[in-house]
Amino acid sequence: MSLFWLRVSLALYSLGLLDALLTVITRRSRLFRYALGAISLGGVFHLVSIVEGGLSIGRLPVASFHQAVSFLAFLVVVVFLLVYWRYQFQALGVFIFPLVFMLTLAAAVGPDRIPGEEPVLRSAWLYLHAAMFFLGHAMLFLTFVAGLMYLLQERELKRKKPRAFYHRLPPLEALDDLANKTLALGFPFITVGIIIGAVFASAKMGADWPLDPKVAWSFVTWAIYLGLIFSRWTAGWRGRKAAYLAIAGFFAVVVSWSASGSLHSFLSR
Repeated sequence: MSLFWLRVSLALYSLGLLDALLTVITRRSRLFRYALGAISLGGVFHLVSIVEGGLSIGRLPVASFHQAVSFLAFLVVVVFLLVYWRYQFQALGVFIFPLVFMLTLAAAVGPDRIPGEEPVLRSAWLYLHAAMFFLGHAMLFLTFVAGLMYLLQERELKRKKPRAFYHRLPPLEALDDLANKTLALGFPFITVGIIIGAVFASAKMGADWPLDPKVAWSFVTWAIYLGLIFSRWTAGWRGRKAAYLAIAGFFAVVVSWSASGSLHSFLSR
């Protein structure tokens, strides 16, 4: 991973963080246009960092904690830009910009412990597993954000005198539509990622593969999102109920990423 280009990206992402903080404090977004440009340019340099890092080691740079969070931060940027192009929701930046900055900061500082050169780390299937899993998580984070904004907007609408930030939040129907579409796109990606990952874990650990913390929590996360899809498409859950379940799914993702320091236990053996 090229730290120089990554740190250039981090500097550009800091403008997004500043915009998010000022929006929360002043209830107004005066820097969003500049922050959006900085985030877009930062994404370009971030891609350069990932490509350069991959070329230097001859494989997709996702095997260590720092590489993984860097790759995830880049995908969050890409998904955000696509969603913004479709929906034009400026309020998303309040949630997305700080996350991108913090993930990139975690990737850009501290020692980077890289696992031993396992044959599995050069498999094309591993690349597909990582890409599917991270892209799915990036989309499902948007599902979480849409659910959180839905609850905030619903609370503001129930107030007799909504606060100023109410005017910056999208309509409830639009938020529910965003949550539904990002869920529909993200769930198949994590499903494919989990299936491929389970095959690798089984080959490496044998019958004990379900005991790997990340594997176990990945299945918990998958089950929560499956329940969300089932409740939305068959039981007709919308709005608040779906938002609460999306938030629960996000916290399961956080636990999954925290398990084993964001690496599978068998990669450190």
